[in-house]
Amino acid sequence: MFACVACASHADLQPGVGITAPAPPALPRSVTAGEQKIIAASNDFSFRLFRQLARSQADSNVFASPFGASMALGLAMNGTAGTTTDQMRSVLSLGGVSDSEVNESYRSLVTLLTGFDPMADFRAGNALWYRNDFAVHQDFIDAGARSYDAQVGALDFANSAAVQTINASMSTATTGRIPTMLDRVDASQTMLLLNAIYFRGTFRDRFDPLHTTAQPFYGQAGEQVTKMMYRVGPMSYFASHELEAVALPFGSGAFAMTIVLPRAGKGLEATIALLQTSGWTQFSSQLRDVGMNLFLPRFRILWDRTLKDDLVAFGMREAFLPGAADFTRMSTRGRELSLGVVKQKTLIDINEDGTVAAATAPLAPSTFGFVPLVMRVERPFIVVIHERVSGTIVFMGKVVRM
Repeated sequence: MFACVACASHADLQPGVGITAPAPPALPRSVTAGEQKIIAASNDFSFRLFRQLARSQADSNVFASPFGASMALGLAMNGTAGTTTDQMRSVLSLGGVSDSEVNESYRSLVTLLTGFDPMADFRAGNALWYRNDFAVHQDFIDAGARSYDAQVGALDFANSAAVQTINASMSTATTGRIPTMLDRVDASQTMLLLNAIYFRGTFRDRFDPLHTTAQPFYGQAGEQVTKMMYRVGPMSYFASHELEAVALPFGSGAFAMTIVLPRAGKGLEATIALLQTSGWTQFSSQLRDVGMNLFLPRFRILWDRTLKDDLVAFGMREAFLPGAADFTRMSTRGRELSLGVVKQKTLIDINEDGTVAAATAPLAPSTFGFVPLVMRVERPFIVVIHERVSGTIVFMGKVVRM
């Protein structure tokens, strides 16, 4: 039961009580009702998709942006009709939210998130490419550009130059951080939906590289020696019988990376299910400011996946079926169109951010004058990057090997 997690007492957090970490900044404006619906729908989709990905890639690192995937699918949904739309809405948890509200809310929410903190570099690239023997309605193209900042265009999929065009587009959208999206295109396909997401944040309280040491990580590949970063100070922390968690703010504190570490003997899949079924909001509200010692490995994940099988498993079948998919709001030949590829590529690079303190001697774990609290992330863990005020989950991942 998650209640055990949510009801952690002050006694669980006794080391460091009374230490206060800075609060996140206020949003420049209130979150609209439409944005709240999108956030709730996206967060629900995030946990369902992440749980599916974690299960299907049990031995691999995963770093997905279900938020980015839902945004790309929202773009494509503008062209659908009938049961194709119904299935997409169901998978994305959008219920009765109108198309116009979905479009406007994604546009305004992404504008808010990408411009909120200049020290958190968050870039999203969406593109929908269709085979050049189809004509597409201008209002569909305009909606993609206006609401999703997406490139919607025609390509000759039989021409090898199509891959170069696609990769150049996504590289530009992510300022070169993700230069290659596809290696090839199947000329028989009629439509490609692509989403590339990049995030890099400067920790508000940075790790000092002088205190990074070679230490073991016990993951799917057995014992591996990795670069283990170390920081001591006030941090937002939670502990229960099932897990430990710490939230590390970026920049001004709007975004944070929360590390969720299952207790020894507790599996990642069970922990993900625990967070999903009992509510991320309920869990994250239990974080308390404590003085602690944190050991966290450096990690870098470049991840990509074709999401077709995952979406079909959720019930979004029709959009992928030639002859059954209904994209008649996109083209007069919309019955001949279907999604051939839905692909996402992401990058996360977590390190000390290059900050070097004046001290030259290794820093010993601190006790703050009381019993020290130590969190050592030396086994598989979960990563969640989220905007702390609106509650938007942007990325979810797991690290099982270095």
